[in-house]
Amino acid sequence: MLAAPSGDWSVFQQIFADHWEPFQHAHPRYQTAYYNSLVAKMLACGNPAKMGYVEYRCLHCGQGKHVVAMSCKSSLCLRCAKVYVDNWPRRASTA
Repeated sequence: MLAAPSGDWSVFQQIFADHWEPFQHAHPRYQTAYYNSLVAKMLACGNPAKMGYVEYRCLHCGQGKHVVAMSCKSSLCLRCAKVYVDNWPRRASTA
């Protein structure tokens, strides 16, 4: 489950949203479907309307609703990459 985005996360997303295309024009090697896909996934991360979501309700009364947005799992995404990096020592120690 993703935590609520921090202010830093919004700033990071906004920088990419505002400057990705000019950056690509200045650096043509990044004008590929691969990089466009990474950036698009990162910008949509945690947005239930774009990434989808899972909805949970109380099993006893059926009241209340908890919506959990899907994550992008992009290597460019600060939130998703942080989860991967945080779990890396555990995976490395069991190998």
